[in-house]
Parts: sequence; structure tokens; C-alpha cells
Amino acid sequence: MNRKDRNIHLFLTIFLFSIGLYMSINGGWNIISTDQIDLFDFDNKDIPIFSFISELLIGVATILSAVLMWLRVHWAYGFTLFASGLLMAFNLTNLGRAIYDNPTKSIVMVIILIVVLQSLPFLIRQNQRI
Repeated sequence: MNRKDRNIHLFLTIFLFSIGLYMSINGGWNIISTDQIDLFDFDNKDIPIFSFISELLIGVATILSAVLMWLRVHWAYGFTLFASGLLMAFNLTNLGRAIYDNPTKSIVMVIILIVVLQSLPFLIRQNQRI
């Protein structure tokens, strides 16, 4: 790995760990703080508990991928590609609701999407070198 790749690797590790921590805490807090009746509310043709659980699990997968990248496990890039796909899918599907409910959260989601899209070529290239 050259210096540029090491810098990208370090940035992605720190970014994925911080985003995974943010999503895990946010998903867990939403599950804990929401009333039980509101978790299974079906008024908007949406059951919020599934969104909260998926946010929690994607956060855990993202933290795991950051730890694996930090440890330089040989299959870490493949798992990080998988976690990045989950991260991108979650943020794309929930972006509309975030724009409607909380516009400041949508800014964070757009930043996550931009960084994940920019990191895909690096992850694919590193995954092919194994």
C-alpha cells in the first residue's frame, strides 16, 4: 500500500467507526425511548420498530467493518463493501422521511452517502488485490 492508500484506509476506518457508533446509538436510543404503542404504529403504512432495528444492526456491522479494517484482516475489504452497501441502502431509503421530519439529519445522511460512494472504488480495488 502506498501513502495515499494508507491515508484513505485510515480515513475510512475512522469514518466507518464513527458512523457505526452514531447509528448504533441512534437506533438503540430510538428503541428505548419510544413508547411501545408507537413502535408498532401502522398509521403511515410503516412500522418504526423495523427501521430502528435495522439502523442498530447496520451500525453494528459498520463498527465491525471498521475494526476489521483496523486489524487489516484479509477479508475486511469485502465485508466493508457489504457494510457500505447496507449503509447506502439504509440512508437512501430513509432520506425522504428525514427531509420531511428532521432536515438536519438529512444533511448527515447525504454526507454519509457521498463518502460511501467515493470510497467504493478504493474498496473494490483493494478487494481485488487479495
